[in-house]
Amino acid sequence: MKVSVIGNGSIGRRHLRNCNLIRSELGITELRGFDTNPQRRAQAKEEVKDLVVATSLAEAVRGADIVFMCVPTSLHIPVLQEMGAAGQHHLFIEKPLSHTLAGCEKLVFGMERAGKVLHVGYVLRHHPLLKKVKEIVDSGALGRVLSVRAEAGFYLPYWHPWEDYRDFYMSWKSGGGGALLDISHEINYLQWMFGDIDEVKGFVDTVSDLEITSDDIAIAILRFKSGVYGQFHLDLMQFDESRYCKIIGTEGVLIGDLTKNTVRTSKRDVKDWSETRFDVKFDDIYFDQLRAFFAACRGTGGAIVSGRDSIKTMEVVEAVRRSHAYSTSVRLPLYD
Repeated sequence: MKVSVIGNGSIGRRHLRNCNLIRSELGITELRGFDTNPQRRAQAKEEVKDLVVATSLAEAVRGADIVFMCVPTSLHIPVLQEMGAAGQHHLFIEKPLSHTLAGCEKLVFGMERAGKVLHVGYVLRHHPLLKKVKEIVDSGALGRVLSVRAEAGFYLPYWHPWEDYRDFYMSWKSGGGGALLDISHEINYLQWMFGDIDEVKGFVDTVSDLEITSDDIAIAILRFKSGVYGQFHLDLMQFDESRYCKIIGTEGVLIGDLTKNTVRTSKRDVKDWSETRFDVKFDDIYFDQLRAFFAACRGTGGAIVSGRDSIKTMEVVEAVRRSHAYSTSVRLPLYD
């Protein structure tokens, strides 16, 4: 397979390095990279010696079997439109699908009609801790789930310490950055665990002293179709990173902490908490994601986050925006 990675910033180069490390296993015969920034192209070539560096988008995608889209979120749809009609290549789009719902349905329908795979890079679906949490929930060990809370908080200037955070697209509303979009992992994995969301009441705003135009906080209350009530808190302001989910059931409580890599459970009739600790290597999680995606492209299986899954996550993002703007709860589904 010929593979092209469009956008050679930090996540694009990570995909290039990882694809290169297991290229024989994945069946990659040619690995290309493209970025409009010549310095990033040079950096990608330095990190991946066998990389074919393209100097134009047309050159990068010509004859490619698989394209990775790793440009700023607001450019996903425009760059895909420039590439040509959806369905010419299998697509891996870095999360989220886009910065708005506009154009998402057309893209997903075009890929489905062409019989091509569209995967969106919600890599936490492959995190061993969250897979264990889902296993426990699905087993019924917590009883009937009543509520869930997910939190993810980071300090934006610490995110890419090698660059001024004000130059990072996460700081720009126009680039599709911000807490709600870029930490939408939490929304996606809650949908994976508990199903479709029926109603959203939320707030999204910029409240810190950071020099950014994107949102730095997003908070929402969710009602799932299953009857579970949920909450999420996403922010770019916490100096001490926080990332966890807490699930309350009729028979027990679970806390999955992604910063400590622990799952703690407590049963109704047992005082003490039990704890399982995970040895997590993030490159292994990215490798698992690649293996699943390439298996789907070959038609041999692979658990992926599909375009349809990702539209549902984008609907929640848009519902939070509408809820904040109009001070009301928003019912799902939405349409662009």
